[in-house]
Amino acid sequence: MPPILITPADTTVWQEGDAAKPNPFFILILNNPALESPEGSGNFTADMPGDDPGHRPLFDGSARYIVDNLFGRLPGQAERLLSDSPDAARIKVWSVFVPGLQPEEANALVADYHIPGSSILAPRRDAVVEFLRRLDLDPDIVFVVSNSPTNRRAAAYGTTDDDTRGGIDFTYDGRTLCHRFFHQIPGMAALHTTSSALTAAHEFGHAFSSYSNGFVTDLYVSGDAQFNRKTGRPIPAEFCRYNGVAFASDPLRNGLGYPADWSSYHSQLDDPANPSVMDNFWFGQDNGMACRHDRLTKAYVLDRIAAKVSR
Repeated sequence: MPPILITPADTTVWQEGDAAKPNPFFILILNNPALESPEGSGNFTADMPGDDPGHRPLFDGSARYIVDNLFGRLPGQAERLLSDSPDAARIKVWSVFVPGLQPEEANALVADYHIPGSSILAPRRDAVVEFLRRLDLDPDIVFVVSNSPTNRRAAAYGTTDDDTRGGIDFTYDGRTLCHRFFHQIPGMAALHTTSSALTAAHEFGHAFSSYSNGFVTDLYVSGDAQFNRKTGRPIPAEFCRYNGVAFASDPLRNGLGYPADWSSYHSQLDDPANPSVMDNFWFGQDNGMACRHDRLTKAYVLDRIAAKVSR
């Protein structure tokens, strides 16, 4: 496929980031030109094509929401996330409304999830990687905005780190892992134009985490052990040791409670009155805006930002 040419008129620079770096930590927001519905069907229709001027204000509004949510600027938002990093100003953030593309497979970055009745929007991972190559952009994190008429629930894939290159080592329960400087495949999330509350921050938690160096998973379901979720009963007092520091477990899942049939448990909440951002934040106070990351996940996110901006 040919390169995709974009102009300054297509691009909104929300933050320049560290202009002294040839490759600063980079978050990119894209419109989704075409939608595959359902996933795997080969049926591609126009979603938010860049040649439809009516979609530009809708896209720009979604981009503004994503940026404000990531930096903790929404009304009533307790989790400041990126703004809590001392390196917040060094993060490059762009949104690009890509123009003039046909509703075909190469331009479909999102699909309606294939399970009948599902409301999930799934990023088309391989298509996103190839699309970025055509744009000649290499972001660390990609948000793709869809206006699907049927599916509105966001979803994300984590980052595939480049484990052959450098980074900053850390320990997790005695294992040495690494906040890698670079990725092989960027983390990515598909959001709907109607996404709100802490949705962008929640999906960023997945997308910014690493499949090989600590994956941040959903806490609203019981499941296998991941960086921020463990399994077993009784729940131990200590959840883990991260960089030699002990992090306590959350024995009660305060605000929600652990269902009787769950085997998994979580790390200590920062605010015991509200669920974690990675849990079902909709049940938190103020329509979820009072929720914050648990202490372990927040430490991980801030350390990973520090590694990315230092490369």
